[in-house]
Amino acid sequence: MSISRWPIKAALGLFFAGAGFGQTPMFEAASVKVVDLASRPVFGNSGGPGTSDAGRIHLCCVGMFALLMRAYDVDLDQIAGPSWIMDNMGPVLYQIDATMAPGTTKPQYRLMMQNLLAERFHLAIHREARNFPAYAMVIANGGPKLKESKGDDGAVAPENPPMPPKRAADGTFALPPGPQMLTALGRGMVHVQAQEKTLGDLVKGMGRLIADSQGADPGDFTSPKARVMDRTGLTGKYDFTLEFACEGCRGSSAPDEGAGLPSIFGALEKQLGLKLEKRHDVQLDVIVVDRVDKTPTEN
Repeated sequence: MSISRWPIKAALGLFFAGAGFGQTPMFEAASVKVVDLASRPVFGNSGGPGTSDAGRIHLCCVGMFALLMRAYDVDLDQIAGPSWIMDNMGPVLYQIDATMAPGTTKPQYRLMMQNLLAERFHLAIHREARNFPAYAMVIANGGPKLKESKGDDGAVAPENPPMPPKRAADGTFALPPGPQMLTALGRGMVHVQAQEKTLGDLVKGMGRLIADSQGADPGDFTSPKARVMDRTGLTGKYDFTLEFACEGCRGSSAPDEGAGLPSIFGALEKQLGLKLEKRHDVQLDVIVVDRVDKTPTEN
């Protein structure tokens, strides 16, 4: 295990001094506060680079882990630290409203978030390289069984779609226009429904799905999940449904909806004409939180 320690401000200053910017990028203005859940705030995130409102962000109501994921561009299982930082339902959630130049890039935005967390929460981190299991998704014998999407190329997925969507008689969900992917857990089964999505989008969350199918606790977000690489060579956008048995989702007091369903490995081959092949572990950086305050400094 290799460990590298970086004081956040020093690291950011070195990066931008070398890049010729002269200073660490910061939000033009930022408000950070603990959410009063008794006031029934409206949950939802909007704005930022790549959206229609690129010059501002509004985040409500998010846990510390969500802020770290945004700041460091990592998945949930690449964050380690005090147990409270993984809370996603309170009691300590945050609202952040900030403005930036509309031309801010995603890497610059992440550095702004890192700087904000360092200043307002006194965040200190170090990085550790850890091994994660890996698979390659390839085309199974017989070829792919995928329906190419005929959706409107100009449709944009809503940032905060209505939840939960209505369910049709055949068990599928009525998804709003635009690229969408919904994952629903039942008793002993997982239902994944995609609309106008690439296989690259599917593999991004497949580590969690593999863990569920193999019996992991659905509430365990911190154990290393498999990383899956798309090696199918398929570049289109597809509409598809994937259903498989979830050993970690079984209950003793309700009917088992997953009875008779295959594991995710069998479901991929039978339902989508794809398969997973084991690969050597991959090494990724993990963000280890050495210090972070629950309460931010005042605005």
